[in-house]
Amino acid sequence: MTKNALTLATDIIEIAQQSGRRAGTSLEAIASEEGDEKMMAVLSEMDILTVAKIVREHDATIPSIATWLMDAESIKQLLNVEPSYWQNMDEDHVFCAQTEAQSLLSQIFLSSDDEEKQLEVLKAIVEDDFGLLYLSLPFVGHDFSELEEDEEQVSGSIEELLMKIKSLDEDSYREVMVVSSNGTLDNVEKALKDNANKQRVTSVAIDTDDMFAPL
Repeated sequence: MTKNALTLATDIIEIAQQSGRRAGTSLEAIASEEGDEKMMAVLSEMDILTVAKIVREHDATIPSIATWLMDAESIKQLLNVEPSYWQNMDEDHVFCAQTEAQSLLSQIFLSSDDEEKQLEVLKAIVEDDFGLLYLSLPFVGHDFSELEEDEEQVSGSIEELLMKIKSLDEDSYREVMVVSSNGTLDNVEKALKDNANKQRVTSVAIDTDDMFAPL
């Protein structure tokens, strides 16, 4: 007898506390053995903070199955909470918020060929103020004036990510350029972390309320 979605989600949440990568592998196993629909049912029983931990411990070379199957609204929520993990990085870890954001965005936009889904995700992100900040973060402080758009960009580079955004939607590209040109790294990073920490507190509060909900 297979476990129900809630039980499987509880198991994966426990695994994610130790390793987001291993939790992602467990999700892939569920999809392989019981189908994508069952995996998505499990994912729907998990809090967005745990999902963010799983996704952020993957990248475009080894993407999480969650980034391929989550809907646009869920990915937008994920980007809202993911910066709450930035301040918890080990002190001996060479941390750069831009690198973290580039890695996650590359996983979303450069690890599959489903441009219809990518466009839907992109528009959902841009419609949210903090989503737009996150999307723009990798490009803050960079000069793209000499970028040759007709040339093939280096795989995994910020130039490739930027050109992908532009190819999906010119309006979104222009908004990203405005934010990245006018914002400073410190201000954008602080705004994202402050918002994410508020989102984390709210998420934890909701989970606590659920614990005491009547059966």
